[in-house]
Amino acid sequence: MELHKRMELIDTLLEEAEQKRTALTHTLNARERVEQGEESTHGAPLTIEEEGIKYEHDLWQRVESSGTEMRKVLEEIGDLERQRGVRQ
Repeated sequence: MELHKRMELIDTLLEEAEQKRTALTHTLNARERVEQGEESTHGAPLTIEEEGIKYEHDLWQRVESSGTEMRKVLEEIGDLERQRGVRQ
């Protein structure tokens, strides 16, 4: 697979990861606002569902970090290949 296509795949994955993470952040914030409206639960332990959402959020954040690092490595490989005159 061409380097350019790999970069496009990573960019697509990074976009999806950001969208998922952002949506989960909004979900957690909305749940917190609802709970605060019902009664003061600030500082209360997370529910099992909230823990699951937070864990999924953290996993998407890891995908973003890893994908960003992979993109940097592939860019460096591309630079090295261009210096050697390798066609992509």
